[in-house]
This record gives sequence, C-alpha cells and structure tokens, in this order.
Amino acid sequence: MTNYFPGIRNIWLADDDPDDCELFSSAIYEILPSVQLQLLSNGNELLQLLDRNLLPDILFLDLNMPNNGLDCLKEIRDVRGLKKLPVVVFSCSLNPQDMYASYGFGANLYYPKPTSLSALINGLKDLFQMNWDDPYTITSNHYVNNSFIPYSLKR
Repeated sequence: MTNYFPGIRNIWLADDDPDDCELFSSAIYEILPSVQLQLLSNGNELLQLLDRNLLPDILFLDLNMPNNGLDCLKEIRDVRGLKKLPVVVFSCSLNPQDMYASYGFGANLYYPKPTSLSALINGLKDLFQMNWDDPYTITSNHYVNNSFIPYSLKR
C-alpha cells in the first residue's frame, strides 16, 4: 500500500478507550504497515514520554481521558520546542466549545472520531496527505468565515 506520508514513522495516540485504540490501530496499520504506533492510556503517560524528549511525528490526542487532553495540550504547547509538534485532537465530542478550546490551546486539527473502520481509514488517508511540515497552515485551513471547523473528509 502507498505510504501516504513518507515522513511519518512514529505516531502516538493518547486515548483511554480500548475499543477506540483498537480501531485506530487497525486503521493505521492498514495505511502505514511499518509505522511505529505508541498507545498511551492517559495524559500522565504522554507527558512522561515527552519529558524524556521522545517525540512522535504526529500526536493524536483524546480529550476525555485521565489527565484530560486539554490539560495535556496546554502543557505540550507551553513547553519550549513542542510548539511545532503536530497535534490532532481526536475526540468523540462534537461540542463546539471542545473544538474551540482545542484550537485555542494549540491543536492543529480537530478530528471527530469516525464510527467505522472504513471511515477512519479514509479520513486518515486524507489527513496524512496534508502538509504536516507546516501544521499551522492546516489549522488556518480549518478557520473558515471567522469560525473554526472540525476536520471532515471532503468528497
């Protein structure tokens, strides 16, 4: 299968839901079979790895987990050197306040979790074709008519 984002070798998902982690893992390995995927079940694990100067090529961050995602996002963006770390908030929440808070604290993209494997695979293929060398352009592309919008697969 085509490697949709050649620079991506290391993906992290911080999410405490085992079913969501399994679905995400299946999708990732279908798209990028040789990628290293690190699953973290809470924000403390995530911050500990970041404190050891281990960095993913892209981080997917759930909002609703122990040591919640927004708190982690704030800490990630407050640490020098992590301002350019590509962060995708990957959440079940469709609450506009969660989306605005995520973008406000420095998420590059807000991606509502798809409910099927095929939708997730298609969404991730599209997402990995974005220019993650410049994650702030991705963010600006999701600011339309003076309003943030969540990521959705454009067909």
